[in-house]
Amino acid sequence: MRVLALAGLAILALATACGGDGGAGRTPPSATPITGASATRTSPSGGAALGRLPMTKAAFITRRDGKGELYSLDRDGRQVNLSNTPEEETNPDWSPDGTKIAFSSNRSGDYNIYVANADDSDVVRLTAADAGDLSPRWSPDGQRIAFSRGGSLMAMDSDGNNVRLILAAKSERTASTLCETGGFVGGWSPDGSSITYYAASLDKGIGHICVVDVDGSNLRTVLSEPPGYLVEPSWSPDGQRIVYRSIRDGNHEIYVVNVDGSGDTNLTNDAATDLEPDWSPDGQWIIFGSDRSGDFELYAMRSDGSEVTRLTDTPGKDSDPSWSPK
Repeated sequence: MRVLALAGLAILALATACGGDGGAGRTPPSATPITGASATRTSPSGGAALGRLPMTKAAFITRRDGKGELYSLDRDGRQVNLSNTPEEETNPDWSPDGTKIAFSSNRSGDYNIYVANADDSDVVRLTAADAGDLSPRWSPDGQRIAFSRGGSLMAMDSDGNNVRLILAAKSERTASTLCETGGFVGGWSPDGSSITYYAASLDKGIGHICVVDVDGSNLRTVLSEPPGYLVEPSWSPDGQRIVYRSIRDGNHEIYVVNVDGSGDTNLTNDAATDLEPDWSPDGQWIIFGSDRSGDFELYAMRSDGSEVTRLTDTPGKDSDPSWSPK
């Protein structure tokens, strides 16, 4: 799950700030072109050539303007600002039909869940809580959205109605019961029966990858070892694997693990901070953020960790990617 993830322990901080109300009077989306539409192209800063996104397009959050803005990245490298608000946006997630994006924003003061068309028209606020609503994730049928509210796992209909609790947050956290304390949503199983999430304890220096059925039953810990922060899970389209970020031995890496907890494998093996992975629609690729170039940019790699390709080259942090299904 990709919740305001920054280097180090800041991944677990929930930033709040006062904001305006909802974006009235915003300017239309503006495009930031990147030269060329071939298999490789020159980066805007004149550095090494950039690779193409292998398929469809992606939404992501960039801080190139000093705050979190929602952008899209097309296959030809075109980047479009979809939000253009003075407030913070975070945690984008595409609807299964590729027409809408759910995201969290503090444009109403507290972080709440919003849905907009993929061109950011018809922005609709779905929640109005003061506990911090983050990490919205669409169900595979597009009928529901799971999200985190103050650490509790929640679900609602895609129009914001019928909000219900899946798993309540608990302040008492032990290593053996960490998944029982709530956390941050990572995504749905492809059959729509379960969600994966991570639960973490700053005091104990641990985070676990967890799964629970959407009715709150059948809670299980997928991964708790080795000790460290195991966070930001995303379920593979075939339902067999979960990709996640591991912070063990002081290093941030992208790992993949089978849903039964076996086969834990480091995909990145890089000294840089690699974070916030998300699967391509066909499960063959993973998009993620990394500062291996000195600044946080978006990268794609094969699901086995090969063919790592840099996708962006801009000032400020590019991260929190979500791959469009279409």
